[in-house]
Amino acid sequence: MKALVFNGPRDVRYEDYPDPILKTPNSAVLKVKYCSICGSDLHIYHGDQIGKTDYQGQIEKFCVGHEFIGEVVEIGPDVHTVRVGDRVLSSGGAGCGECGACLTGNDRACKHGIAFGLSNRLNGGQAEFVNVPNADQTLLAIPDGVNDEQAVLMTDAMATASFGINNADISQGATVAVVGLGPIGLIGVEIALLKGASKVYAIDPVKARREHAGKLGATALEPGNEALGLIREETQGGVSSVFEASGAKPAVDSTLKLVRNSGTVSLIGLPQGDTSLPLNRILYKGLTIRAGVAPVPRLWEGLIPLLQHGRLKAEGLFSHHMNLTDGSEGYRLFDSRDDGVVKIMFQVDR
Repeated sequence: MKALVFNGPRDVRYEDYPDPILKTPNSAVLKVKYCSICGSDLHIYHGDQIGKTDYQGQIEKFCVGHEFIGEVVEIGPDVHTVRVGDRVLSSGGAGCGECGACLTGNDRACKHGIAFGLSNRLNGGQAEFVNVPNADQTLLAIPDGVNDEQAVLMTDAMATASFGINNADISQGATVAVVGLGPIGLIGVEIALLKGASKVYAIDPVKARREHAGKLGATALEPGNEALGLIREETQGGVSSVFEASGAKPAVDSTLKLVRNSGTVSLIGLPQGDTSLPLNRILYKGLTIRAGVAPVPRLWEGLIPLLQHGRLKAEGLFSHHMNLTDGSEGYRLFDSRDDGVVKIMFQVDR
């Protein structure tokens, strides 16, 4: 098959890669239709470190990407919730499918779970085909009323935004700051307003992303002292909730300045390097801090009816559509933030 393959930092190539096979009886193989690049994929692209893996080092080639939808073409004998021919979306990560936790449906307790596309231990879905372990827990038949773009977003970005906003303690009339306006942050703006926020401040250095947030109903601001002063003045000391969706050190650093005493900060951005928060300031301000990786399949039940009834739209986030054959250019463009790029959709043709 053909796939986007990691060959080293800033070297993702469209090239031949071995076809996937069913590795466990509860696995499935998908023929991928659409896939996309997540902001966290850029950590790999830059050669950063994720967990214990340093992508500057010597790493065997692997297929990248954890956001993909497609058609089931093969299933193991222990797969029961999807059938060959089903159009499905996949969670961005999966349990191993072999341990006691996975075999009893408690994949969140799996100690060996991993995201797709971090190594050849679980190859990613920016490829013609992909093996999905623990398929009953990892795959979902695409529901009626959910379009392809929304389905791709449900694999990670939309679920992560929902998880982060849920963790932010947003009540009716709350004031909210969303820091980082990639797709997750922009969906977070939309969900915060759905939850009844009276005012959402959307903060990002990229003008096109601020403009998108403004169309959703947010007050869009460029990061800096001027934005901080305006927010503090209008909220009389700071917002009640902050949703940080970037992971960049300046974004994380800004959260404690934006939030009022006794407020909540929710962090889902993947931090790098020496990014941290000062415990003494958290203590003296009496803040609630929540962070974590979204349990993606657990969020689908709440998101589907919002999409089906048009309350959550998540529109206009795929600023660019490309063929997978142009994946190397797609990564370069996404990394550069040129041409108003927000998110890139790859179509997989054969």
